[in-house]
Amino acid sequence: MSLRKDLALILLFAFRIAAQSGAGKTATIEGTVTDSVTGAPIPRVHVTLNGSIDGLPGRYGATAAADGKFSITGIAPGSYSLAGERVGFVSMPRQHTNASLTMKADDHKTDVDLKLMPAGAITGRVTDAQGEPVEGANVEVQGARGGQSRATDENGQFRIGGLAPGRYRVLASANDIWKGPPEIRTDGTVEVHNAATYYPSVITANEAGKVAVQAGVETTGVDIQFVRVPFVRVSGKIFGAPKTADRVVVMVLKNEGGEGREVKPDGSFEIWHLDPGKYKLVGQWNDRDGRQVQTVTANIQVAESDIDNIELRVVPDSEISGRLEFQDDRAKQMPASDDGSRNVVLNGDGLWSEPPAPASIGTDDTFHLEKVPAGKYQVRLSWDTAYVKSMQLGSTTFDGSVLDLRNGAGKADLTLLVAAATGSISGAVRDDKGNAAADTQVSLVESDSEAESPIRFSTTMSDGTYTFANLPPGSYKIAAGEPGELETNAETVDLGDGDKVTKDLKAPAADHE
Repeated sequence: MSLRKDLALILLFAFRIAAQSGAGKTATIEGTVTDSVTGAPIPRVHVTLNGSIDGLPGRYGATAAADGKFSITGIAPGSYSLAGERVGFVSMPRQHTNASLTMKADDHKTDVDLKLMPAGAITGRVTDAQGEPVEGANVEVQGARGGQSRATDENGQFRIGGLAPGRYRVLASANDIWKGPPEIRTDGTVEVHNAATYYPSVITANEAGKVAVQAGVETTGVDIQFVRVPFVRVSGKIFGAPKTADRVVVMVLKNEGGEGREVKPDGSFEIWHLDPGKYKLVGQWNDRDGRQVQTVTANIQVAESDIDNIELRVVPDSEISGRLEFQDDRAKQMPASDDGSRNVVLNGDGLWSEPPAPASIGTDDTFHLEKVPAGKYQVRLSWDTAYVKSMQLGSTTFDGSVLDLRNGAGKADLTLLVAAATGSISGAVRDDKGNAAADTQVSLVESDSEAESPIRFSTTMSDGTYTFANLPPGSYKIAAGEPGELETNAETVDLGDGDKVTKDLKAPAADHE
């Protein structure tokens, strides 16, 4: 949006407020900011009222007095959310606050109680594999409501404050600037590779313990000793990059992050200092016109042995014509989306590959996919009452919905066998005391898919029940809470064709004590 448009919106918003204020049509809110644990008033809190007035953004503010009281006047009618900011305190979880307000003309809301929770903290010490303190290690706390990071001091100690009550993973990473091979030493010692390590000294998120943080409490003794792992070489070559290419790199991708490593003039590369785990490698450069070119993605699993002779090649995009075949009459029932369209959708497993645009399905059940980058894809339909049971690409048959196009499609046509999705998983979510956990998110993901699968979500009803309908057969992981709960608290459900499975779940630990 241009500066001129921004200014016009601001002026229009101010004009509306001024007009309403002059007509006596504004509202007022008065209240007190209190500590959710002690009930005591909190002074000097920055109180904000954020909302929308006739589609325009609006924001009001005030500072609470020494007794925690605040007052905001001249508020234009609209819907708002009330929040407070002060060092040492955090906001209450959404389900435990009444911060949503609807302000009408001439409203005068009094005795509004805005609660803030005292922030918690985590302290501990990071040591190397020999038990020596590590200075400058980065320590990160990871939780459903975010997190923070700090560096260790000269004694390997750290303190991370400002944390909302909840449960956190704690990850320590060495400050490893050197990315080359191990040092050459002649004194009989060898360089140690300290892997990024979770509390309590494990290297995978699934094994990591969760540290409970309570409101206003400092959790101590969260000590992490780095896990020593062998140096592993990952080497290969990028093919197809012209000598005129601008900065050829091999991207090393893990989870949602990545970094580029330089390659030699002949396209070869060596990668060191990788922790154990799954990675994706892709060659990348810009052509003369500044357009990005990338190779097919290679998936690797780093463990204890070197991985050599990786070939990263450019494969041209594919143009694929296809058609749908139906297993039975139930599968033919294809409800259209809100805009009347029915599409075939390709979800790519490459973090750096843009998936092709959805292909519209014609009245004759045919479709055409354009500019499909080489890679592996999950083939899905834009409606959830059916699924892709199998596929035929030319003379190659694929059971399931994972389509391997890492070598391109050539000029082969694609046939999708579509079946009705009639399975379901339902149940109830309860807390440790057996009470129904209302308004709790439940996450579901296909666990036996080779490609990255989208997660489905459901929210429990007032009685704690949830339902996932229209599921194809397969193996699923399900957990109550944010998607991160799938890594540690997931239940496995094997679903046959048309099965109706009941699975009760345990609610995640509360975000406040």
